Amino acid sequence: MKTIIWDWNGTLLNDLDLSLYSVNVLLEERNLPQLTIDRYKDIFGFPVVDYYVKAGFDFEKEPFEIPARQYVKLYADGEHELKLFPDVIDTLNYFKEKNYRQIVLSAMKDDNLKKMIEKRNISHFFDGIFGIKDNYAREKVSLGKQVVEKLGLNPSKCFMIGDTLHDAEVAEQCGFNCILFSGGHVSKRRLETKETKIIDSLSELKQINHFC
Repeated sequence: MKTIIWDWNGTLLNDLDLSLYSVNVLLEERNLPQLTIDRYKDIFGFPVVDYYVKAGFDFEKEPFEIPARQYVKLYADGEHELKLFPDVIDTLNYFKEKNYRQIVLSAMKDDNLKKMIEKRNISHFFDGIFGIKDNYAREKVSLGKQVVEKLGLNPSKCFMIGDTLHDAEVAEQCGFNCILFSGGHVSKRRLETKETKIIDSLSELKQINHFC
């Protein structure tokens, strides 16, 4: 069975503005320069501790866990206002009707991830929702490999859809096909450093058979 493996943040959920706002609050509290959206998209990545360093945090002065926990609180306070990208429901419906299996694979904490998806009334589209065990967004390659084993996936029939370079790394390490979305947390210029298909809207995925 062909399987779509969705990233969540920045792929299905449009949370770029909230993410930028939250990190800028933390930077301002430390008297550090604010990030522009272009700078953010040029440095964001996984593990997020490396992105925090590029943003200006000094982990000789404080442990990473302090701003990481503060970020989670700021994000949670604004999460209720977040929307799905405009063509998400239509795209999920399309693949459901085509009998694709669909799962979510995210570097967000598992219980928070499931609550967010349930709130938006789209849980029924997915055969599995998989997040990590904590709030520190280190990586999701190991989670991807666990999901392959747990669900008995054939990696060659899986399409990883994400918005970051790490999603491409997950696909490479797990043997998935990969399609990257330019509307999320990473600049298109950076995505183009990967030899993979790039889309500017999720509706383009309806041509998925032409991508492989």
